[in-house]
Amino acid sequence: MLETKFFQKPLMVILGLALATVCTAQPSKAAVFNYQGDTTNEPIWRRVAPGNPPTLISGEKDGNLGMSVPYSVFDFTIDQSGLYTISGDSEPTPPANRKWDIFLALYQESFNPTEQLTNVLIANTTTNGSTVTFDRELVTGQKYFLVTTGRRVNDFGAFTNTISGSGKIVAVPESDSILGTLAVVSVGLLLYKRKSGIVTVR
Repeated sequence: MLETKFFQKPLMVILGLALATVCTAQPSKAAVFNYQGDTTNEPIWRRVAPGNPPTLISGEKDGNLGMSVPYSVFDFTIDQSGLYTISGDSEPTPPANRKWDIFLALYQESFNPTEQLTNVLIANTTTNGSTVTFDRELVTGQKYFLVTTGRRVNDFGAFTNTISGSGKIVAVPESDSILGTLAVVSVGLLLYKRKSGIVTVR
């Protein structure tokens, strides 16, 4: 009987430690990168048609001029290969004050608005103003270009895009959205320093 009790206590301790390890283990959190932009008065391109990957430029299948719409480009890299989720959400635009149909196209290596099918990986859109989302395996050391545009000629305005995955998303300085992103970060840092009382006046 004494021998049985001797083995039971260490066993309970081991089980308790194992249970505590399972309960306290935290799953790795995905990195999330948000940025905002606006396609109003931006350059015009004849966008690609939706596809994975796209094989047509808008209007090619029907023999018409297709959709020539304003666009904005965001350049980025990632520091860990894996599956990433990319989504875009438009903001209500006056005077109708409704959300416009956002269209996202992802390119790698380079992006040329006059060579729409070169280096394009995937493109997707919405027809009811909802959020556009797609998943894509991304590779470290590769440069990516997320093109935000509209489904139709009257689809343009402010938007918020989100890129999330297992690795860090790094904005490339050449991106036409990076200035706005850096401005937001700079203001945030300044407010933090003021609140902490560590602003240096020069």
